[in-house]
Amino acid sequence: MIYLKTSVGVELRGEDLLIASLQSNYSDSVFTHFVRFAGYRQRNPEDLKREIHAFFKSKGLNRENIVLGIPRKDIVLRYLDLPAEVADNLKQVVQYQVQSFEPTDEDKFYHDYTLISGNGAGKRLTVMLAMVRKTMLDEILGFLLSVGIRPGTVICGSMGLANLLLQNDKNRLDKTFILGDLNTSSLEIAALRQGALVYSKEVPRADQVAWQDIVLRETDEAASKIRLGPEGTIEKIVLTGESSESACAEIQEVLPDCDLMRNCIAALNVPNENRPKMQEAASALGLAYTGLNRRPAIKINLLPQDRRIQQSRWGYIPAAILGLVIIGLLCALAYRGTVQNRALASELDRQIQILKKPVERVQAYRTQSDVLNKKIKSMEELLGGRDMNLEILRELTTILPNDTYLQSYRCVDGLLTISGFSSSASDLIPKLEKSPLLKDVVAKGVIYKDASVGKERFTFEARLEK
Repeated sequence: MIYLKTSVGVELRGEDLLIASLQSNYSDSVFTHFVRFAGYRQRNPEDLKREIHAFFKSKGLNRENIVLGIPRKDIVLRYLDLPAEVADNLKQVVQYQVQSFEPTDEDKFYHDYTLISGNGAGKRLTVMLAMVRKTMLDEILGFLLSVGIRPGTVICGSMGLANLLLQNDKNRLDKTFILGDLNTSSLEIAALRQGALVYSKEVPRADQVAWQDIVLRETDEAASKIRLGPEGTIEKIVLTGESSESACAEIQEVLPDCDLMRNCIAALNVPNENRPKMQEAASALGLAYTGLNRRPAIKINLLPQDRRIQQSRWGYIPAAILGLVIIGLLCALAYRGTVQNRALASELDRQIQILKKPVERVQAYRTQSDVLNKKIKSMEELLGGRDMNLEILRELTTILPNDTYLQSYRCVDGLLTISGFSSSASDLIPKLEKSPLLKDVVAKGVIYKDASVGKERFTFEARLEK
């Protein structure tokens, strides 16, 4: 299959580095490849770089659209409640808010924000502000660049999962979901309401504590934090991550509305060989989906503006030239059709004149053929309407042995039904099949021995040969 667009999600998950690719031909999005590099922090950077390069090269993936997902614990999320009057200067107001979280010059943040719908009166604005320490992100970006990965977007892994779950589906954008990402030793819980990430928290899993208890406890806390009232409902709890399958089985005993992420993303095409990897790769796949979708539900990019991949204006020149060439070819194609149609019309007129007399002869033959067909049909109707009952009864008298006698006989619309008694009823079917008048002889019901007469009772059906 030829893919026109590729997006790659790279997730830093504990000590592992996960890469998943999503490719699209604009009519379908396909989960094509996934790989996990365990213990990447302890690996030799050169060896890791060679393995990553080999993966991209062997799978035919480009690196122009890479989305990086960093752990939730490294990101600071704040929800700002602002008056609607600041909408025109929202960027500057958010910048002031960021500065209030920076106690020293060393504790600088990269940040981005997205607007969440305000209240019904429209007097307030709610803004989700995402921040990451500059020193931390610079270190991560430097390491990834050393192994050949240059992301164009940086977000939290749960934001990619949220985009993957919502998928710009209007039916889901109006509902409330709880999203749980179960790592081997921690849980990230996120609440999605009206297409926005309204709550997010990462908690460690204590020893000997069941996933069911942790998920249910954090779900209750999330519902309380987002002020989900008595009439509010959670549409579904969606789980993903390495430990999600076993946890889902536990939770479904208490909450049936708990499901796995792989069952909630029918809009994606997942080949059979990648389906077992869905739960493990869901977060990285959500990052790739964010890069593939031009308008994701949650649009955040923590990558500094000067490090983002900028499309040079010169890059549009080949596309413009190609567009002009295509327009020229389309114009030529349109004019060529007009000329061809005129030439074809002239040739058709000439052929019509040549074939006029042969066609008239064929039409005369067809008229004669129609008359003969009517005569044949009339004769077939006469022959088919004759009563076959006498011939059938005579045939049965000849075929059936002396120890066999009929109790009932019926022949309607070419379907014959007979029943009676015989010493060996099963031996009658081959004899009836040999008759030139009968075909498709089958036993109707069960052949059994009637104790009152000492013979086998039978009922047969057959079709008349026409």
